[in-house]
Parts: sequence; C-alpha cells; structure tokens
Amino acid sequence: EICRYKTENTKHDVHTTPTINYKTLDTTRRCNARLMVNSNLLPFLLYAQLITLTSCLTIPLPGGRSISYNSKTGVLRIQLESNTAATTGLPRQLLPTAGTHPDPNVVQSIDVRDTGIPQKGFGAYATRPIERDVFLGFYEGDLIRSRDTLEDVVRGRGQASGAGDYVMSLDGGVTFLDGYERAKDRSIFSPVHLNHAEKNTHPCNCIRLLEEDRVAFFTSRTISPGDELCFDYGSNFWSGREELKLLE
Repeated sequence: EICRYKTENTKHDVHTTPTINYKTLDTTRRCNARLMVNSNLLPFLLYAQLITLTSCLTIPLPGGRSISYNSKTGVLRIQLESNTAATTGLPRQLLPTAGTHPDPNVVQSIDVRDTGIPQKGFGAYATRPIERDVFLGFYEGDLIRSRDTLEDVVRGRGQASGAGDYVMSLDGGVTFLDGYERAKDRSIFSPVHLNHAEKNTHPCNCIRLLEEDRVAFFTSRTISPGDELCFDYGSNFWSGREELKLLE
C-alpha cells in the first residue's frame, strides 16, 4: 500500500510544527539497514554495484519481485509481491499511461456528497452499477519532493479542515502527492474523494496501484448503486488516533 498522510496540531497554533502520521507502502523500505549476505544474493549484489554508475537501477528477482534504487532521492524500493495485483487480478503493467482519463461514463456514475458522518465528511457514491477492475483515475495532486516542503505547505493552511488529509506518500516519506486543492472540487469525482474502509471487508471495494509517481485506482469488485467507494488507507494512517477509526 502506498500512503496517505495526516497532520495534527494539538495546540491549534499555526506556527507549531505538526505531528505527522503517514502510512507507508508495505513493500517499500527506506534503506538504512544492512542486507544479510548469503550465496543466493551474490548474483544480485553484483548487479547492485551498478548503482554507482547510474541514477536509477532496477534488479529483477525471482517470482516477479524486484529491487529498485533511485540515487536522486536515496530511496531503495523492495517489491515483495509479484507484478500481479492479488486483489483484482490486474497486472501491474496494465496501468494506464500518464495523462489517461477514466471513461466519462464511469466518472458520471459517481456522486461526491456529504456522508452524514462528521468524521468522514464527503464521500464518493455510485449512482449506477460499476463493474470490477474499472479504472477510476489517477490520484490528482501537486508533486512534492521533500518532507520539509510538505510540512511548510500543510502548516501554511493553518487550521483549515483536512489540511493534511489528502497527501499521499509515494515512497515512504520522501515524495508526496498533495490532493488538498483538488479535493475542494466536489462537482467531478476524483480518487482524492475516496474514504477509508478496512481491507478484506465488503465496504473496501477499490484498490490502488503504484508506478513511479502515478497512483492508479481501480474497482476491486462490482459496485452497486448507493455503495460508497472506499479503499484501505493502511494502519499507519490511524496511528495515535485509533479512536477516530472506530467511528468510521
């Protein structure tokens, strides 16, 4: 899972550095740890020497797994799952190219409205049946390439509602998509309007897939009219405020 990001300012002071809660992709790790070396890793360690010669490197591993490194950001990404999304059966390579828009009929089948639950605010609801594995669009937002910059942006919003609720981390805390401004436009659906639902429960009916700085959303089952579209934010999003999750 990639991550969404939450800030809290318990002192209600716009000059106070916010506490940051963000959820990270389970298959992404920032590389500050040692790799345990054994004979099975030796071929891949030889490839890893190429890191000093290139800004980006991807090493394929058995079973569809991979290790990639970006020297510009210093992020090592370890893909522990195969390129097939287990939940939907969608191959990772089927992610639409950048700039692709969802079918207009799909967008028109989703209404963004008040959920009636204060803790959730607005949500996205199907007005017509939507089939499984339907592309819902990319997560829309401004690309932010450092956590310091992100904190400055969120702090600048003061006590605005949801100031940090629409930020999604792409790599565990280095690069972010900030969908705060896009979320204000509720006249046309975007994945930024999706609320949380626990994974492997019936309300969780959407899945997200990551490719570089693109986060694509798909339906994971057939959705009936009146159903709210939701995906799992991940456990880190709720760290320190579990009582709010119970109210979802």
